[in-house]
Amino acid sequence: MSENVLTAVLESERAATTTKDEILTSREARSLVKIGRTKLWELTRSGKIPAYRVGEGRTSDLRYKKSELLAWLEANLVNAATLR
Repeated sequence: MSENVLTAVLESERAATTTKDEILTSREARSLVKIGRTKLWELTRSGKIPAYRVGEGRTSDLRYKKSELLAWLEANLVNAATLR
């Protein structure tokens, strides 16, 4: 995905966000950033992507804020200069 396309997608997503931040399930979060379950868990566990626990104990579910996922994507943008 080119830098211009990614920037346009991020701006579009940001504009669609209302004053209340959209909360996503793990499945929705994986779909948004196009990564697998294991990678999402690694990023969550390492603290690179913030998550929110719903429920108690090890079987509780995790939720993610869409704006935080988009901010993470933007912070990890790789452009041509970075690849050299």
